[in-house]
Amino acid sequence: MDAIRHGNVYMTITDLERKLPIYLTCVGRWHNQYRIERKEGYADFQWIQCTSGQGILDINGTEYTVGARQGMLLFPEEPHQYYARIEPWEVRWAAFNGTGAAEMLRSLEFAGSRIITLANPDPVLKQMYDLISAAESTDPLKSLLCSSILYNLVLGLYRYGFDLDLRSKQHYFDQMAPALRYIEYNSHQPVTLDELAGKLSVTPQYACVLFQLTLGMRPFEYITGVRLRKAKELLLREPDLSVNEVGRRAGYDSASYFIKLFKRNEGMTPREFRKQFLNAK
Repeated sequence: MDAIRHGNVYMTITDLERKLPIYLTCVGRWHNQYRIERKEGYADFQWIQCTSGQGILDINGTEYTVGARQGMLLFPEEPHQYYARIEPWEVRWAAFNGTGAAEMLRSLEFAGSRIITLANPDPVLKQMYDLISAAESTDPLKSLLCSSILYNLVLGLYRYGFDLDLRSKQHYFDQMAPALRYIEYNSHQPVTLDELAGKLSVTPQYACVLFQLTLGMRPFEYITGVRLRKAKELLLREPDLSVNEVGRRAGYDSASYFIKLFKRNEGMTPREFRKQFLNAK
């Protein structure tokens, strides 16, 4: 039986939860967060999001201010303490664990406890509201719903969060939108770095930086990905279209180069790809 105290929910952890990649252990809200000191750290991951007031997080003697639009992502077994600086310090919090929780956070470049500033805190806050609503329900499989919400919450931290002077991923995607749209509609013809830089109103060098920060790849790697995606769509949508014509429509005048590039990326030739997926239908 789950425990509900002061509007906070403490989940009963069974074998079902322990099998999940990420599961909720407790969730709640404090209208004025009291002082917490954990010399041995805490057993679970924690996300503590400030909605008003201001607090201090102390990790290994280093103090960090935590105010509105910010939160604390705390890793297990890391000693820490936090307390109100400007009261009431109102927070919403969730603790979680799971077989895949640590790996998911690492893959999103969250390698340890930190303060995360949210460019847009509302989507993450909505996940917190949804999480406590799901935790309070009487659905016997509510742990699965909570797991799904937690997954999206962590993605929200990655999407909207940034450390110190780094802007959020969403900010970069917004800035990149004109170039990405241009590639989507013009990938069938030559696309130059100067054209992309012009769409972004930046230098060609900084356009490359933006692609790396946002997508983790160079501009022409992204263009190749778009062209090959469209080539695959053509191969399946128009089965009578020759491979040479598919390559030309995708943006490759040289059929041999198109086939070589396709095989290098997909592990099979365009003809083999078409045969495999059309026969599977």
